[in-house]
Amino acid sequence: MMVQLHDTDIFAPARHAKPASAMTILRVWFIQELKLLFRQPIAVFFSLAFPLVIYLFIGLPFADQAVAEGVRYIDLIFPSLLGTAVANLAVMGLPIYLAELRTRRVDVRYRTLPLPLIYFGLALVLSMLALSVLGLAVVALVVGVFHGLLPTAANPLFWLLIFLMIGWLSAIGFFVGSLPLDARAIQGISAVLFFVMYFGSGAAVPITELPQLMQNILEWNPLKQWFEVLGNVYTGQKVSSGSWAKLFIALPLSIASILGGILLWRRR
Repeated sequence: MMVQLHDTDIFAPARHAKPASAMTILRVWFIQELKLLFRQPIAVFFSLAFPLVIYLFIGLPFADQAVAEGVRYIDLIFPSLLGTAVANLAVMGLPIYLAELRTRRVDVRYRTLPLPLIYFGLALVLSMLALSVLGLAVVALVVGVFHGLLPTAANPLFWLLIFLMIGWLSAIGFFVGSLPLDARAIQGISAVLFFVMYFGSGAAVPITELPQLMQNILEWNPLKQWFEVLGNVYTGQKVSSGSWAKLFIALPLSIASILGGILLWRRR
């Protein structure tokens, strides 16, 4: 059977597949990064399980004890449980994940792709946010089912502060993960940083029994300041102007962490 060709067929341009849209590229990369995060046992455990461990051993035994008029102990520590879920992921999970990308030279391969790295950055941020929201939901569900939440749980300011804290902690995690060290060293640094900040905030154990000098130093622990402001907003107590002022320390720290992380990343 003879197939007749026309001159126009010979010189017709080749038909190429239509390039994917920016949203499609971002969606695919986001799903990939989210799957990789869920394969990180440290990220998953410390975001989803560790806050529940704190709740079981510290919150549950004293949950219904009154600490102020209309305020129970569980109400007092609920914001810090939420903060624990996101702090673990941002300060420990994110740096370790970035360090492993460098160790396996995945970041180098990403740079060879014909795609702007902004897609990777956005996908990583969105995947971190998705896992953070899941951790927040788990804590809120457990506390809400067994003890009930205060009406202030619907306060937009409360959740705005939560997400601002996620941004600040992620900036710190990005800087630590950008340090020119191997994954094991980054894991050690991030673990020390998290536990010093966390236990120094008084969220797990009171710090009032520490020497006065240490208490004075820990007053400038930004995580302690976030937890105190969140606790006051959630329990309906007045937040002093000094507490708000100390909270703004997070802003220059975030900017310095992001700029320092970008500088270290570009040097490689």
